Amino acid sequence: MHNSVRFKQLVKRLNTLRAHLLPVQFSPIGQYNDKEHDMARAYLVLVHAEIEAYCEDRSRSIATKAHRRWQNKNRYGRVLVNIMKYHNVSKGQPWKSLDKSATKVNSALNFYLGSVGKNHGVKEENLFKMLYPIGIHAADLDTVWLATMDSFGTRRGAVAHTSVSAQQPIDPATEYNRVMKQILPGLRKLDRKVSRL
Repeated sequence: MHNSVRFKQLVKRLNTLRAHLLPVQFSPIGQYNDKEHDMARAYLVLVHAEIEAYCEDRSRSIATKAHRRWQNKNRYGRVLVNIMKYHNVSKGQPWKSLDKSATKVNSALNFYLGSVGKNHGVKEENLFKMLYPIGIHAADLDTVWLATMDSFGTRRGAVAHTSVSAQQPIDPATEYNRVMKQILPGLRKLDRKVSRL
């Protein structure tokens, strides 16, 4: 199965950020000047933002696709049913049977889309607030990858919310390799799982 157009856009953007913000060649001994360290910090923050936007966009697109299927064919697929169940749980009424009226379907979809719009991060908790309601469960994702996403989100928060004087310098090669070798392969797998929903 191929990856989505949105995933390909993400990869292209990550490559652009690498070209714009990181040294052409990484230092074999890890020595960089102040500008290169600042550019690495910018790379980390902007890559995080792109990955966060990608996750939000894919979640929204899957939900709206399920909603369109219901509108056009009057079919309740797994995604829409999951969103409706999530809405019941969020209202503190998990026992309620699903009311498949147009009002309830639209209410559940709007609630879900609103929660995606309020997302702020790529840590495990952030990801599952978007993914669980559309049918992606913890067993569907690699635990090591989820831990990497947690540490990535924590690292981004430290860079974005503390003074540079309170931080260890960022190694551009380490950050680039984390994104390309640890994060992106997991996102590629996630993209394919989401495409099958």
